[in-house]
Amino acid sequence: MFDRKPRTVLTAACLAALAGPPLSLTAADASPGHGQTAFGEPGEASAVDRTVRLAVDGMSYGADRLEVKAGETVRFVIENGSAIVHDFTIGDAATQAAHRREMTAMMGEPDGGMAHDDANAVLLEPGATGEIIWTFSEPGSFEFACNVPGHYQAGMKGTLAVVRDGS
Repeated sequence: MFDRKPRTVLTAACLAALAGPPLSLTAADASPGHGQTAFGEPGEASAVDRTVRLAVDGMSYGADRLEVKAGETVRFVIENGSAIVHDFTIGDAATQAAHRREMTAMMGEPDGGMAHDDANAVLLEPGATGEIIWTFSEPGSFEFACNVPGHYQAGMKGTLAVVRDGS
């Protein structure tokens, strides 16, 4: 499992995240115009093809691999059943790494807040439910992850496989 030092860092990060003001954000709250990415773009509720539900428990989404079709619009509904703050971000490895850096920087702000305004990410207080609606454009291998400091490193991530329609 973990040695003493990573557990201490993870615990400190979780406690700091809880010290901030209550936050909840869905993709619908995110500002439009984040536009097309290698993994797609924000989708419209009227175009949703299916809904994927994930339940956060501890440091797990309950799945380590999700598969969607290129061209599909998916509503991700994430319920945080954990006692700590989590986030759910979809993207490529570079997007995830950048989001982790942003989250770490936000931890140093006076109120400890980790507000999001990205259409591909949602921050969830304990007991909260949030959603992201996303249209996937091209086949590829991407990630879904929690980028609250220490969570990705603790294994709170998974593969998001975008396959060709009919594959």
